[in-house]
Amino acid sequence: MLTNVVRPQQEMLWGEGGVVQRLGKSSVEGEADGTISEFQEDQRLAGCAGRAPPPPRCTPAIAMAEVSERTLQLSVLVAFASGVLLGWQANRLRRRYLDWRKRRLQDKLAATQKKLDLA
Repeated sequence: MLTNVVRPQQEMLWGEGGVVQRLGKSSVEGEADGTISEFQEDQRLAGCAGRAPPPPRCTPAIAMAEVSERTLQLSVLVAFASGVLLGWQANRLRRRYLDWRKRRLQDKLAATQKKLDLA
């Protein structure tokens, strides 16, 4: 048997100056009232209950306004140069490894051929 149970809900809203305001609501299980946007807002607010307000975010426009054109060009140049240098060093290491492996395999092949010739 399905019964409608009434239960109170407490939600917390962040008001002016970070002051917490409580909203008392009562809802009936099995009934839906309000719009979808109100439901989504209630879900968002329920996730924030009991937490401190989020810190102010730095928008990309504000962050870019603080960086001068010269600094930006220099940072791009340094990033490119470090990428070239790291790629060059990585390729040198790779070539050294391949040369070492080639020598090792050639030595193994020579040893195997010598064993076959003796047998």
